[in-house]
Amino acid sequence: MSSELGGWWIHRVAPFRTPGDPVVLFRRLREVVASMPRTHIVTATDDYLRAVCRTRLGFRDDLEFRWCPLEGVAHVTSASRVGIFDFGVNRRRVERVRRGLEAINSGEH
Repeated sequence: MSSELGGWWIHRVAPFRTPGDPVVLFRRLREVVASMPRTHIVTATDDYLRAVCRTRLGFRDDLEFRWCPLEGVAHVTSASRVGIFDFGVNRRRVERVRRGLEAINSGEH
């Protein structure tokens, strides 16, 4: 799954938008991603986050967020390291992060 141009349309997902400061967005992204089971954050800065997620079967997937100042969005990529079919795991992961951010933004966490 990726929010950036290129690749197959079926693997597209919407980028993460913020009406405010991207530093706040990435702080919140870090909070949501750190709370996910079997997930290890590898790199986290004010405009970039990279994590490795293990599936229930033990496969490793990469999860990455990159701030794009020209577009005012954080692009996301979530991809399996092995194979081309992931049974929707990566799309569900991205949407789980999106729901987690919505919960934080609404004060529900």
